[in-house]
Amino acid sequence: MSEPLKKQTLSEHWFWGSLFKNKGTYVQIALASIFINLFGLASAFYIMTVYDRVMPNSAYNTLIALTIGMAVVILFDFLVKLLRAFFVDMAGNSMEKDINDSLFKKITSHDHKFLNKTSGVAHTVREFEGVRDFFTSASMVAFIDLPFMFLFLFVIYTIAGPLAIVPILIVPLVLGVSAIIQPILKRSSDKNLVNQQGKMIVLHELLNNVETVRTIAGGKFLHNKWNSSVENQSKNATTARGISNFAVTFSQTSLQIAQAGIVCYGVVLVGSLDITSGALIACVILSGRVLSPLVQAGQLLTKFNHALSAFKKINELMQIESRDDLTKDFKATSLTSGNIKIKDLSYDINEVAILKNITLDISDGEKVGFVGNIGSGKTSLLRNIIGFYLPTKGNITLSGYDLKNIPSKELRDYIGYCPQKIDLFTGSILENISTGIQGITEDDVIEAAKLSCAHDFITKMQGGYNYILNDNGSNLSGGQRQAIALARCLVRKPKVLVLDEPTSSMDGNTEEKIINNLLSLPYKPTVIISTHRTNHLVRVDKIGILIDGQLVQYGPRERILRQDSEKVEN
Repeated sequence: MSEPLKKQTLSEHWFWGSLFKNKGTYVQIALASIFINLFGLASAFYIMTVYDRVMPNSAYNTLIALTIGMAVVILFDFLVKLLRAFFVDMAGNSMEKDINDSLFKKITSHDHKFLNKTSGVAHTVREFEGVRDFFTSASMVAFIDLPFMFLFLFVIYTIAGPLAIVPILIVPLVLGVSAIIQPILKRSSDKNLVNQQGKMIVLHELLNNVETVRTIAGGKFLHNKWNSSVENQSKNATTARGISNFAVTFSQTSLQIAQAGIVCYGVVLVGSLDITSGALIACVILSGRVLSPLVQAGQLLTKFNHALSAFKKINELMQIESRDDLTKDFKATSLTSGNIKIKDLSYDINEVAILKNITLDISDGEKVGFVGNIGSGKTSLLRNIIGFYLPTKGNITLSGYDLKNIPSKELRDYIGYCPQKIDLFTGSILENISTGIQGITEDDVIEAAKLSCAHDFITKMQGGYNYILNDNGSNLSGGQRQAIALARCLVRKPKVLVLDEPTSSMDGNTEEKIINNLLSLPYKPTVIISTHRTNHLVRVDKIGILIDGQLVQYGPRERILRQDSEKVEN
């Protein structure tokens, strides 16, 4: 069972660690923001000086000098803004690469039971886009600019004294409304994420089972589920947009009220000679700098809450302890044989017993066949042996090491697995067989394809091994897909071969050739095969019979066939 990870330091965290790694870039972003906001003061002081000093005295030389200085400030402001945008993109790209890499490694190292429980994992990962967008766009810049409103408030107070009371009254009002709206938007974002997951699950079911849906006329069933998901999401999104629009409109209106209030009160102060007309105009400009970040923050509240909800969902996934979190100290050279021992193995799914107290030994290089009726537990046993499932009780050892203590990468390198359900990838046949494994040559691929009886039909295709497969190999027959999957399994010459109904979609002659090839490999791996067909058992060393998740018989082939031939045939 997956457990929460032990407490991590910030540098070890999947998100904060990546953020910390880019701290230098974010320091540069902060410095750029400081300069940009300081440049923002220049325009206010430029106008105030022109109104108060240049115009009354017709000081045109001063005007020229001030204008040249202002032009330089504007140029630097332009360049620094470009530089800040570049730094934001650079940090975002670095974080995206690191976090996506962490997500991929985490998902591929989780046991299958966890992934089954985490419905909508794919959508949760997809929601990382929301987190990334927030930290790699103007969204983050707007939040960085928020603290500078206090600088502009101080400047207004410095040049206009009591006039600062107007924005000082408006700012807490806007912040208060935002604080009230924030939890409502958060709940709405959480609901919206759940609704989106439900919709994507229905879409995933439809795309993966479109032929079944058509043949059983099941479109209405999925259509109703789809409409229900869309309706729920639409209602929730409408509510969220309404709340967000209120926040944005309130912030914009507050900005207008503040500027009108500053003008109104400022005229009174100008009339009483407490401030100059230039100071009044400067304060109007600066009030915009005070409240603009609040307006932008109001516009980004929905985006922020969406990113926060997505962050929490992804964090839940990343904080579950996986196999690789437990096996960091395992040495790749530790595995030396294909010897497998299973002791008191039980496996449950949703508290339903699938395998019950199985104990057996498989020696290095032995060929073992498991037979049983549908639902007897053959596939579940094989998936426990390869480490794809984790036992509910008991343990499995490979080469003397508990399977739970072996990293998933080492298991994949050591064990070749061909499942009943074949998954191929968009790309060439060569790519599907080699799967990017280092050191695999084209000759290795051809040798594996010959063993799986795939070479002959591959060479007849246009492009041969460079023939491009459609999504999941849909342009191949079932038997061809199985043959390519077998070649993919064999190309690494694994020490242990685990085969689940490896030839179920093939004709009799091809099936016989493949079984003979698999059971007479020159490097003598341990071979474990599950099957319904008794002819597969002719050349195995041992046979195991499974009934309702229990291993009722296990031993040498001759003894099992002699004692219980009728059960094997069934």
